[in-house]
Amino acid sequence: MKFHQCKCGKRQYFESGMPPQPCQGCDECNTTLTTRPDRHKTPEPHDFVIRYDSNTGKPKRLMCQRCFESAPLPEKLEKPE
Repeated sequence: MKFHQCKCGKRQYFESGMPPQPCQGCDECNTTLTTRPDRHKTPEPHDFVIRYDSNTGKPKRLMCQRCFESAPLPEKLEKPE
């Protein structure tokens, strides 16, 4: 098991097979999670895609393809015209 953290130490990640993604990082110090103090970088933007409800086929939420973080849908997708 590997231990990763951001530069300020507020965000931590324990790896047990899947390392942290380049879009995961700390909002306070704006650095990625890494095992070494000299390897911190600025996080890349999330790569969000629309996930649909399997029962209704309607848009359900946005999800990052790399780290699986969710985000709310934009209003224009929630209420189609």
